[in-house]
Amino acid sequence: MASCAYFSVEKGLLSIFNSAGQVVWHGMPDGLPVVDLRLAQDETSAVVLLDPPDGSGRIHNLVSISNAGAILWRGQLPRDEASDAFVSLEMGTDSRVLANTWSGYRLRLNPRSGRIEGQVPTK
Repeated sequence: MASCAYFSVEKGLLSIFNSAGQVVWHGMPDGLPVVDLRLAQDETSAVVLLDPPDGSGRIHNLVSISNAGAILWRGQLPRDEASDAFVSLEMGTDSRVLANTWSGYRLRLNPRSGRIEGQVPTK
């Protein structure tokens, strides 16, 4: 079984600690500040919402990060909008990732792959 980790966010920086309290990884994933973080059910990874820069176009700013700091997947965005990004994040009771997009969709994402399993327009 993979070891548990402690994830911490302060001023947009992500820190990952191992079970002994040692820093395993520290920084900004993809060079972007962290806006929100939700621990995965197995506590060995986290889903992280990153703050995209203004005018960045279409950006996959929702990622799953392992307890070693590696990006495991990037959240799939709906359609092929020229400009889109994730704007909010929560974890469903069934461990599914729930996220809203700038283009006006509420998505249910697979927690192992980041692929869309369901979507509902919100606009």
